[in-house]
Amino acid sequence: MPSVNKESDDSQTWELAERCLLPIAFSHAIAVILATILNIFGISQTSSFALFLLLLVISVSSTLFYHNLKVTAAGKAVLVTGCDSRVGYTLAKQLDDLGFTVFAGFNNKDDSEETMKKLKQDASGRLHVLQLDVTSEHDIHSIFLYVNENLPDEAPGLWALVHAAAWVTLGECEWIPPLVLKRSIDINFIGLARLTQVFLPLVRRSRGRVVIVSSLLARIPSPVRGIYCAVKAAIEAWGSCLRLEMRRWGVDVVIVETGEYISGNAWLKDNNSLLEQARDMWMQLDPQTRKEYGEELFQKEMLALEKYTQGPEADLTSVTRALTDSVLKTFPMQRYAPVSRQERMHALCSDYLPKPIYDILYTNY
Repeated sequence: MPSVNKESDDSQTWELAERCLLPIAFSHAIAVILATILNIFGISQTSSFALFLLLLVISVSSTLFYHNLKVTAAGKAVLVTGCDSRVGYTLAKQLDDLGFTVFAGFNNKDDSEETMKKLKQDASGRLHVLQLDVTSEHDIHSIFLYVNENLPDEAPGLWALVHAAAWVTLGECEWIPPLVLKRSIDINFIGLARLTQVFLPLVRRSRGRVVIVSSLLARIPSPVRGIYCAVKAAIEAWGSCLRLEMRRWGVDVVIVETGEYISGNAWLKDNNSLLEQARDMWMQLDPQTRKEYGEELFQKEMLALEKYTQGPEADLTSVTRALTDSVLKTFPMQRYAPVSRQERMHALCSDYLPKPIYDILYTNY
């Protein structure tokens, strides 16, 4: 299936702007203070603008140097979960090409046997393919022992833990059956938190980082995506708290927010399963509830989901670039958002506009 047309990726420009904003503000403040002091004491009649330009060149140059520093991949190990998805698979292969020792975790070894063989054949001898169901305590501890025993020589611990495992659940909030709700929370949140707890001692030893793949839907309330919005918001809140707690050990916690289309398209092993899941939810509702919603609304929402199942494959270039930077950069950003300009503006409006105005602009219900 052809990939969706590439849109110009300006996420790196936003990242640089975010890096440089504080140095620019400080340069201006310091320039004004210095110019005032020098003029008061008659030492110099240098203008604040000239000082600002001087400080701006120094601070921005230092920031750009700091922003582009990268670690050496040789001798460093990375664990990537969810490699049965396109995102996890692509990232594992890319990190292996860069020279990292990659432990690629697959949710179900039996269902992903061909994919595992292909990844092993295409990658170097450093890459390990593993069975890792993030909801299984047995798998988590088994992988911990395996990773600990197979770290590169002289590696103090695990350099990066990348959480790319996800399970997309879409449907009206009232439609989600308890078992589906529990599975979504188990995979997207509890499994992620538990895996991190077990592997943090290894990450601390290397002063590495934890990378969490989230979604812009964590910040954008969206009908039919309620449970997915909720679990991603929980992940981001948990990750932000973990980042503050890990500061004392020099461990970075990085959140990578993907776009809405990528969230629905790239993590689905079988795209038809999304429509089947929605139909099952609808049929499990009691007849009175189905009558109140109406068959017309259900059909409308089914058509809306078809963009994930029948549309072109999402272009993952910007997402894998952000994830690679999260692992490779010496000083990664706290948050990456490799999304389209339209989605970025949508998120900014959600964050900063009064909610009644936002609802008028973006809510179709």
